[in-house]
Amino acid sequence: MTEPTRTPGELEKKALESVINKANAGNLDALRLLRKFLDQQPQIWDEVGDVAKIAEKAWITLIANGDSLVKESLQKKLAALKQEILGDSDHILGKMLADVIRATWLEMHYLMSVDADATNRTAGQSTLMLKRLESAQRRYTSAIKQYCQIKKMLPGEHLQPDLRIYRPQQDRA
Repeated sequence: MTEPTRTPGELEKKALESVINKANAGNLDALRLLRKFLDQQPQIWDEVGDVAKIAEKAWITLIANGDSLVKESLQKKLAALKQEILGDSDHILGKMLADVIRATWLEMHYLMSVDADATNRTAGQSTLMLKRLESAQRRYTSAIKQYCQIKKMLPGEHLQPDLRIYRPQQDRA
C-alpha cells in the first residue's frame, strides 16, 4: 500500500509552523523570514492580527460555556449587529468603533447575567461586580456616542433624503 502524497499546502504549513516556532524561540533569521512571509501574505496578518475578533471570540467562549447553540447564535447576532451599525459604510473609524460597540455589548450583557445570580456572593464581591458592570455600561455608551459623533463628521454618512413639504392648494373660486 502506498503512502498518500502530501499537498504543497501541507508542506508549506509545516514549514511555516517550523519558522514560527523558531521565531518564538528567539531565532532572528526565522523572525526575518516570518516578516518577509507576512509582507507577501497580508491576508494572514490581517486575520491573525484582528484583535477585535480575538476579543469577541474570548467573550463568546466565556458566555457560551461550551454550548454550541449559544456560540453560533452569538456569532450570528454579532454579524447582524455589525450590519445594523455600519450599513453600507466602510470607513475605518466606523468599523473600529463598531468593533468596540459589539465587544462592550457582549461584556455588559455577560456581566448583567452574572450579576443576576447573587447567591454565595459577599458584599465586597457584589460591590466589585456592580463597579465592573457600571464600567462596562459606560464604555458601551461611550462607544455608541463616539460612533454617532464620527458618523456626523464623515462626508456622505449623515445625508438625509431631500424631502419637500407641499401645502395643499386652496380652492380658488
